[in-house]
Amino acid sequence: MTDSSSEVRAATPRRVVALMMAPTSAMFLFFLLREDVQNFTELEWADLPWMTVLLYLLSMGLGGALAGWLLAGLFGRGGVLGWALAGVGGVVTTLLACLVGAGFGRLPELVADGFQLADLISVLAGLLIPVFAMAGQPLVAVVWCGLIVLTHIRAGRARS
Repeated sequence: MTDSSSEVRAATPRRVVALMMAPTSAMFLFFLLREDVQNFTELEWADLPWMTVLLYLLSMGLGGALAGWLLAGLFGRGGVLGWALAGVGGVVTTLLACLVGAGFGRLPELVADGFQLADLISVLAGLLIPVFAMAGQPLVAVVWCGLIVLTHIRAGRARS
C-alpha cells in the first residue's frame, strides 16, 4: 500500500515543471510576434486579429504545460548528470511544447475543415518558433536559459 503523502510529493515536480514551461513556451511566440509587429503603424495595430493572437498564446501555454507535465522527469535531478538532463530536457520540452502548442492553435481549423496537409505543415512549423524567436534577439535565449535553470532548481526542491 502506498502512502498518500508520497503520491502528492511525487506529483509536485510535475506541477512545477508544467507551470514553468507554460509561460516559457508562450514567451517564444510573444517575442516572435513582437519582432514582427514592432514596426507596425497605429492603423496596422488596430487591424491585428487579437482573438487569434490570444488563442495562439493560450495554445502555446497549454502546449508548454502538457510538455512540462510529460517530461518533468528530466528536471530536478542532482549532480552533473541532473544538470545535463535538465539542459537536454529544456531543449526537448521546449520543442515539444511549441509543436503541441501549434497543434492546439490549429485545433479550431482541424475541427471545422478536417485534417489537411497544410495543417500538418503549420503544426510542424511550430518547431521553428523558438529558433525564429531567438534569431536576432539573443536576450530571448538568455531568458530561456534562465527559465530552464530556474525550472530545474525548483523541480529539485520539489523532489526533496
